[in-house]
Amino acid sequence: MGVVAAVEEKRRKLAGALCGIIEVYMTDLSWEEDAEVICERLIAEAMMVAPRSTETLQTLASIRISQGRMEEARKALVDSLALWRDLPPEDTAVPDFPTRISLARLLMEVELEEEAVEVVERLVNDDDQSVEAWYLGGWCMYLLAGRQSGDSQTNGTANSLPKEEEQKVALVSSREWLRQSLKLYEMLDYEDERLREHANELVEELDEQLVGESINEDEDVDGELDSEDDEDDKRDEDHEMEGT
Repeated sequence: MGVVAAVEEKRRKLAGALCGIIEVYMTDLSWEEDAEVICERLIAEAMMVAPRSTETLQTLASIRISQGRMEEARKALVDSLALWRDLPPEDTAVPDFPTRISLARLLMEVELEEEAVEVVERLVNDDDQSVEAWYLGGWCMYLLAGRQSGDSQTNGTANSLPKEEEQKVALVSSREWLRQSLKLYEMLDYEDERLREHANELVEELDEQLVGESINEDEDVDGELDSEDDEDDKRDEDHEMEGT
């Protein structure tokens, strides 16, 4: 590691330590009268030390969300995502799994569902056994479908059909992701009762909305294979008839 890289690493660790203290003041010590002032001072220091740290930017966003300053929170989160979104998975600049889980949750909180889906899809590609990643993906698509429904009502009848189709796809995808999350929950003996209850509630609601709807890829593949087999059998029969 070169001198510059070593300095950057120290800056990142220092900023991480400051963000850790902020987390304490935003949770266990949030009742302190000067908690917000302390958080502002610490995040200012962290931004001076490591302004291009994903952890610093996400902590800044978390503070701004707690203050109701959503536009500033959105900017910080978009900036955080931009630091690594185009990098390959093996790049060391890509944040660790828990940091990206946190990012997905924050993006959903500020209604940046498309960006959250992008993050969650990469998480599942990295670890398809993550109950939380599948759950967040399902929940995010559920929220996205709700926003698309609102957009279709405000965009007029000319665009209502495409929006309705987009909404249906999002709802079906949401149910598939949530079902996978619940399946893994049982397989892995996962322990997060609130997650399980929320996922079940969403699936039950989606089942009522999507009677008969499915995008099960396995079923589609099986159907294609069955069709191909039928065609092969027919060709064989024709060939035998020609031979006789």
